[in-house]
Amino acid sequence: MDNNNTANFDVQNYTDEICVNLPKIYDTCKDKDCLSDMRVYLSPADQTLIDNATNVRARKSELIWADVSLEEVPFNKGFYGVDITFYFRTGFEVCTGGNRPSIIEGLSFFTKKVILYGGEGCTTTFSSERRPRAAGRHTNLPVAEVEVVDPIVLNTRIIQSSCNCCCGDTENMNLPRQIAEMFGEELTDIANRKLVLSLGLFSVVRIVRNVQVMIPSAQFCLPEKECCSPKEEEPCSFFEKLCFPTNEFFPPECKK
Repeated sequence: MDNNNTANFDVQNYTDEICVNLPKIYDTCKDKDCLSDMRVYLSPADQTLIDNATNVRARKSELIWADVSLEEVPFNKGFYGVDITFYFRTGFEVCTGGNRPSIIEGLSFFTKKVILYGGEGCTTTFSSERRPRAAGRHTNLPVAEVEVVDPIVLNTRIIQSSCNCCCGDTENMNLPRQIAEMFGEELTDIANRKLVLSLGLFSVVRIVRNVQVMIPSAQFCLPEKECCSPKEEEPCSFFEKLCFPTNEFFPPECKK
């Protein structure tokens, strides 16, 4: 049903009720994390540049993956712990003397845990859509979802390593396969000097569970508009339709 026609229906027309299966948010929270001095892991060649760098500057950081897992909280029925590991890929400009800056990319990650309510349930569902796996069987555990925006780079610096060895970081380098494949060569945790990064991250975490609810219904949503192919337009005719970009020439003042 076209949005322009929704006004033609009065609330009283919604006399029928239908049962639908949809995801309901049982609990949610928002967070503002300052991820201070996260270690940046580099390829051996890029790590050599950092070992000899005179200056380093971060260019852009992006969240490339979030590993989310959910488990029940013991002795607190209905509550679940959501473990989240964020993986960031950040570009840097590295100066090593009189040469032009070198461009490198590194990986950093951060793990956090939140507790949210997800309700109780212990039924098992069989579905024709899930036949290839476990004969279509799955439990009705809730689902944890994480929504984020790209992080804000707050600071970048190089610190002297206490030793030229793994120093206990090897365990953290067991990266998911999809993350390791995003970098051209294997990353190393051996460094004379460590590159560390501080990021600001905004996130929303929620627990969702499928439920059946009754909703009012009037009729099926049939499209009213016909599909049409794009028409070729003479360039100058298209240009004539554009508004003059006044704000580009006269930027608006900040409102107090």
